[in-house]
Amino acid sequence: MSKSLDNVIIKKANQKETYTEAQIQDLMKCMDPETGYLHFARHFAYIQHPVKGKLLFEPFEYQERLLKSYHDYRFNINMLPRQTGKTTTAAIYLCWYAMFHPDQTILIAAHKYTGAQEIMQRIRYVYEMCPDFIRAGATSYNKGSVEFENGSRIVSQTTTGNTGRGMSISLLYCLDGDTTKVKVRNKNTLVEEELTLAELYSNLTGAAKIIV
Repeated sequence: MSKSLDNVIIKKANQKETYTEAQIQDLMKCMDPETGYLHFARHFAYIQHPVKGKLLFEPFEYQERLLKSYHDYRFNINMLPRQTGKTTTAAIYLCWYAMFHPDQTILIAAHKYTGAQEIMQRIRYVYEMCPDFIRAGATSYNKGSVEFENGSRIVSQTTTGNTGRGMSISLLYCLDGDTTKVKVRNKNTLVEEELTLAELYSNLTGAAKIIV
């Protein structure tokens, strides 16, 4: 069930705030275009540990390198084993990216519905655990999408031939993007071909960032 904007966990859009000097400094560090994602991850991103419950994210060295790779490069392909925190790391980066980059559309595409919802749940948890002075206000907050007052949104969809259609995507996060394929038809030649999601969006989205 979707969370209501009246829920105290959700920060409403255009809400007036009073900041301390320390809070302003932290906010400015999160807004830094070069290292803001890392300050956010280390100081304001909480995760759900299977045994210890709510914990502040303490990235391992390889997770910091993963975050840096997401930020510095347009294309990222990750080949990592299970249970290494890759989904949590991606969720933290996507949440930060949406809150601190206005007018962006982030699409999460997964072969299975459960996969798309799993990362959305982690994104929502990161957002909900943030203090109000850090997080952006939400204009829409649903199970499959989140929209912020800065004009950015995160949308999750399963992989179909219509995935992302009509959307101007700024950042694409693909689960199983190397093996999940869709059929597309060239509108000029009418020839149908099979492409991976990564290939499809590298052709369609111009300057979009792609994480597979």
